Amino acid sequence: MSNPNITPEGIEVKPGQIWRDRDKRSAGRTVTVISVADGKARVTTGVTASTLSVKRMRANSTGYTLVSEGGK
Repeated sequence: MSNPNITPEGIEVKPGQIWRDRDKRSAGRTVTVISVADGKARVTTGVTASTLSVKRMRANSTGYTLVSEGGK
């Protein structure tokens, strides 16, 4: 069985990682992963928290790019 917490590009999403939103409407926004389970990542911008599908966390025009592995 494959791991649902691995992005289409093969990166395992883990708490503490920082991801940059590639959507041009979000100009420079980053999110920090709080937790990951069953293919869903709980993230925060520092102000708000939301849930992202790990499948969306890929380097396309509306996806995300890993910036930092974080301190965890």
